[in-house]
Amino acid sequence: MDFFNLLIAFFVSKKLTLLTAFLCWRPEEVTELVKLGREAGVRVRVHLDFQRLPALPAYRTFREGMLLDIRCDNSSRVLDTASSERAFNLRHSWLIIDDSPFNVTYLENTLEDTLVLPDGDVTWASSDLMVDIYRVKDDQPVVVTSLGAMKSQIELERLWARLPTAVTRRKNLNNVYLKSATIITQPQYFKGWNDLSNRQIDTFPKVTYPLLMLCGEDLKFRFNLKQVDLYGEEHNGSFDGLVGLMQRGELELGVTSMFLRGDRWRVVHFCAETVELKGNFLFRQPSRSAVSNVFALPFSRGVWLALAAVFGAAAALLTLFGAVARRCTTDAAAPRLTLLESFTYSVGTICQQGSDLAPQLLSVRVLMFCTLLASLFAFTSYSAKIVAILQAPSDALQTVADLTRSPMDLGVQETTYKRVYFAESTDPVTQALYRRKLLPLGERAYLSVVDGIARVRTGLFAFQVEESSAYDIISKTYTEREKCGLKEIKAFTLPMVAVPVRKHSGYRDLLGARLRWQREVGLMDRFRRIWMSAKPKCDAGSGGFVSVGLADVLPAAHVLLAGALLAVLLLLLERLARAVTRTRAARLIPCADHVANHGIL
Repeated sequence: MDFFNLLIAFFVSKKLTLLTAFLCWRPEEVTELVKLGREAGVRVRVHLDFQRLPALPAYRTFREGMLLDIRCDNSSRVLDTASSERAFNLRHSWLIIDDSPFNVTYLENTLEDTLVLPDGDVTWASSDLMVDIYRVKDDQPVVVTSLGAMKSQIELERLWARLPTAVTRRKNLNNVYLKSATIITQPQYFKGWNDLSNRQIDTFPKVTYPLLMLCGEDLKFRFNLKQVDLYGEEHNGSFDGLVGLMQRGELELGVTSMFLRGDRWRVVHFCAETVELKGNFLFRQPSRSAVSNVFALPFSRGVWLALAAVFGAAAALLTLFGAVARRCTTDAAAPRLTLLESFTYSVGTICQQGSDLAPQLLSVRVLMFCTLLASLFAFTSYSAKIVAILQAPSDALQTVADLTRSPMDLGVQETTYKRVYFAESTDPVTQALYRRKLLPLGERAYLSVVDGIARVRTGLFAFQVEESSAYDIISKTYTEREKCGLKEIKAFTLPMVAVPVRKHSGYRDLLGARLRWQREVGLMDRFRRIWMSAKPKCDAGSGGFVSVGLADVLPAAHVLLAGALLAVLLLLLERLARAVTRTRAARLIPCADHVANHGIL
């Protein structure tokens, strides 16, 4: 196979359909290369002017082959441009050709300032040997791996199939130091990477640190680690904190996990997700008595209507039997079985009150007995249901809109992103809650995890908090029954958190592959379980002692107060009516005496 066919076969064997060539050949040679590429299904773009090079973006949506004749004048400009734009990566498959026999000294001198990091796919092809090249770090020597001589397309395809991937064969970084930083937002509470006493503080760095230490052992590199106290927020196009250090090229790797945000994507990249973060509103459902009248809840409307019909019918029948008894018998109780007395009897029966009536008629006795028996069954069911209602929390609050309308106070965990996701949310319900419940409070709306969870425990308070941080405090401070009464409402969907690396970092794929391996074998889950508390189990169920407060019996107190006021009002009306009657009677007596003494004229 001739030279041009071998070049096209190289890129076809890598499943590439676009080739950009930097050449200084004669026109007929360029034409022959383009023709062979077209026949093989490869679109070839040739650049002969090395003074005006095209853009070489590090990342696009497709892969691309790159061909460079190293013997051309100014070929070093192509190498420098590709190095500065990080075009030596897996998106570009480079073939650098040299028509002389392989000379490692010449190769090292030529690529002395070329940045081909472990994510590069660069092949140097001499007349007698083809080698794979990369650097462990920019200040390290070139690592050369022999691939044999260039042969046919089939043999090249077999070579790529047999050759381990770049991530697999470049796992040894020769103990180089990578500049890195971690986040310690509250140094006064930091007692070491193995201290579990304050798991809710700086959770992400504590979860990520052992994962990256394992990556360091696996890939054989070390950390030149520094400490910062901010993740990084944008101010006038520049970031502060850890993201700002990466934006300025001062760091290679962040030993933490941070949110995958669009503004950060512009200046840093991420290699692998670590944990999923949930920030819900946590609160205790208010009791049924706080949101409704517990004395009206045991029976449905249909049952209440049926009971009213049954006891109303009993009062009507009792009145009817009384009327019959007054006509047919001399029963002493019959005159008292009037409509008003019968109604009073039915109400008293419902309230489990007896009666001094002792009728002699068997039919009346049977009616009164059945009424009392029905009242007993209804009262037993009512009482049992009242007890169950008092023990069970309500389900009145189910959505963010319910929280907005409720009398509950709200708070938010003191975090670096405490305002961001409320302010940036496009959900109108979330925006309404933020403006109505949180914005008026100012800084008082933001609490530590300990203070916020304590307020949830003692009152009508909803706290937006990271689940793992809240669960740690709850498991330490709440009783079993208090754990069972907790309710969660999703505030908003937080983005995933991932390990940040410098933009276009040459170690992104290496670290990403090893972190994904840690997730697959369970190492990531192990550290997540250590540092992120699971949801406390509800072992108490619905049993146990429940004290009844004033709020629970307030409707009964309202009935008593209303009855007392009505009784006083009726008493005043009765006294007024009696006074009016006596006054009228006093006026009529003198008139009657005058008529009796003088007669009628």
